[in-house]
Amino acid sequence: MNAKEIADMADMIVAGYAYKVKDDYIEVTDLSQPTKTAVIQGGQVVESLMTDEEDDILLKYYTVNKDLLEGMLSA
Repeated sequence: MNAKEIADMADMIVAGYAYKVKDDYIEVTDLSQPTKTAVIQGGQVVESLMTDEEDDILLKYYTVNKDLLEGMLSA
C-alpha cells in the first residue's frame, strides 16, 4: 500500500503519522516511509518497526488525542 492509500484509510493524521483504529489496537504508519509501522495497545507501543525516538513521538501524539481514538475503539 502506498502513502496516499494509507492516508485515505487513516482515522487521524498528525505530523506525518497515520493512525488507524483496528479491533482492539491502533496501527500507526509513518507516511514518509510506509514500511515503518507501530502498534499501540493499552496506551503502550507493543510492536514497532520504528526507532525508539519515533515510538516516543507517535505515543505523545496518541496521548494528546487518545480520547478521540479510544472512542473509535469502543464504537
